[in-house]
Amino acid sequence: VDAAPVDAGPWGCLGNVTPPTPGQNDVDVIVPLVDLSTQKPVTAADVFARICAKIDVNCTSPLTSGDAGVILSPDANGLLHLTLPNGFDGYVLIDPIVPDGGAPSDAGDAAPPNVFVPSLVFFNPPIVTDATYTTIVMVRTSELGGIAQIEGTAIDPSLGAVFMETVDCTVHPAAGVSVSLDSTGTTTQGFYFKGGLPALNAPSTDATGYAGFVNVPLGSRTVTGDGAATKQKSGTATVFTRQSTISYTGMAPSP
Repeated sequence: VDAAPVDAGPWGCLGNVTPPTPGQNDVDVIVPLVDLSTQKPVTAADVFARICAKIDVNCTSPLTSGDAGVILSPDANGLLHLTLPNGFDGYVLIDPIVPDGGAPSDAGDAAPPNVFVPSLVFFNPPIVTDATYTTIVMVRTSELGGIAQIEGTAIDPSLGAVFMETVDCTVHPAAGVSVSLDSTGTTTQGFYFKGGLPALNAPSTDATGYAGFVNVPLGSRTVTGDGAATKQKSGTATVFTRQSTISYTGMAPSP
């Protein structure tokens, strides 16, 4: 009689993670967008999105999403439907709808306080099958300033921000993960979410798995997670940052 499989637990894959193997067919990906303060869906009245190659840092040549074209909008439930190349390693640029109908990242104008911060969504690891990605908690410009204030600092508009959701081997949000950046500045401040709010003195993620940094130096940035229980590196993720923009990523166990 074969022995029953042993449950290795939420971190049982550490040390044995293999990169996903891309296939030939495009993948359909759903990215849920939620308003931080109201927890309501972020819809087409709030933002629009474009798919961008990693080397196209200004997204001057957005990619098409199947038959939907290049300008994409979330539906009434806050779901952004994307058709991506298998193993896509670029990003999605999400811009707010501003009163004049434009977007700050197009014109370089400062966004009014009541709109969402321009955002870059990076896929980690690359998606090779149809999937629903981590929920992106969208933040308004005034709220980002409030997060910084809680942390005892002020937002520097010349710098960026990095937000992430940490997940374990079962792809569930991971509590007890501490995160660090490969490069920081004098005003860079990290935080974790506790009870839906940023907490400066928290040592690690709570059950939501959310963490972030504000006032992050511009350029390519690598985030590393370490598990409090395992005392092991839980994963890494690399994004790039732009001024007055939030870069979002998932942090899953990595090879």
